[in-house]
This record gives sequence, structure tokens and C-alpha cells, in this order.
Amino acid sequence: LAITVLLATLIRHKGSRIDSSDLLESSHSNGKNLPSLLASLSTPIIAIVLLLINPIGSLLRISWMTKINLDAMYVLPFAAVVGSLFMNDGNKILKFAKSGVARMTDVVLILIGAGAIGATITSSNLPNEIINLIKSSGVSGVLLAPISGILMAAAAASTSTGVILATGSFSKAILAFGVSPLAAAAMVHTGAIVIDHLPHGNYFHVTANAMHMDIKERSTAILYESLVGLSAAATAVLMFAF
Repeated sequence: LAITVLLATLIRHKGSRIDSSDLLESSHSNGKNLPSLLASLSTPIIAIVLLLINPIGSLLRISWMTKINLDAMYVLPFAAVVGSLFMNDGNKILKFAKSGVARMTDVVLILIGAGAIGATITSSNLPNEIINLIKSSGVSGVLLAPISGILMAAAAASTSTGVILATGSFSKAILAFGVSPLAAAAMVHTGAIVIDHLPHGNYFHVTANAMHMDIKERSTAILYESLVGLSAAATAVLMFAF
């Protein structure tokens, strides 16, 4: 967080100037047609509560909760429908669905491509070559955790996909080096955020569209994002590896 604030302060005057069109208020900004705070929060609250049932049950060792396995694939649409009803917009569910599909189509296609890249990597001997390189170079095996997160997230340009690939390909090797499961999870995760924002991933394009940036300007932020991620990975290594 400190590195993020520091870098943001240093580069606050860089880049293109804010255009007046970037600050145009929406038709609902006057507040007349906006739902209440509670109604607005209903969708995320319902989704979070339902998805946390199983993890909380596992944490507290409550057997009936651990038997409830809900998938985000249907929990999120369910929460969206219920939220629409809470906001008295039940008649607009189809409109909301079309808008969501239109916005997410590009992201889904990117994720499909990232998944294909991930499948190619896990099916190759690249993970074994990386493990052998770590062993032969004399570098501490503990560093395999963040390195695997960095490499896999860079390949998929996605934190979640990168972590899935890293744990699927390197988990046994990481634990074999004597790394505890908690430390391994922390270092793989923080490693995955170092360069998960490359142009072939959805983070890059989603943030570019949200901030009204073209590809060239958005690319200049990659260095600063990587520094933030690297600071998090370095902190995790210092906390768990030594």
C-alpha cells in the first residue's frame, strides 16, 4: 500500500490531461432514480454470503456448512436477479443481462485465450525445466513459489489463472523444498500480481476502458504496476521464506 501511494504521488502529473468528456455525469447522477444504499448492496452481500458458506464451515469445522458447495457460475446470476428485485428493477433484468453480456464478451474471449495458453504450458515440460533451473542455479528453492506465480501469471495475464497454473504445475515441487503450505500460498499469490496486467489479459483492457486510455498510454502504467506487485512479492518472501 505504501509503495502504491508513493508511486501514484510521483506520477500524478504524467500522462494525458483529463478531458471534460471523462467527467460527464450520467443521466442518473442527480440521484432521483438511484436505489437506496441497502438495495444497491443487496447483490454483492448475497453473493458473498452464499460463496462464503463452505469456507467458513471448513474454518469453523461446521459439518453442515461444509456440505454446501455453491459455484459462482450460478450464485452470481442469482444474486443479480435478487438484487434487481430489491432495487425495484425486476422488469429490467433482461436489459441488465444484455448490457452485462455486451461488456463481458471481450473479457471472456481473452480468458478463453489465456486458458488455452495455460493448458499448453501445463502440458509441456516447461514446469520441469524451471524446477531443474532452480536446482542447478543454486537459488533457494523457496523462491520457486513466487517465481512460478510470476511466470504463470505473465503467461496468462491473469492473477487467478496464473495461481491455478502455478499451483497445478509446481505445488509438489514447492512443498518438496520444505516450504509450508501457508507460505507457499502467500508467495505464489503475491508473485502472480507482479506482471498479471499484460496486454493479452483482461485487466489491461478493462482498466484502459474504464480510464478512457488508449493502448499506448495504458502500456506506460505496466512498469508502475509491476513495481507495486514486486513490492508485495518481496514482502511475502521476507515474511515467509526467512
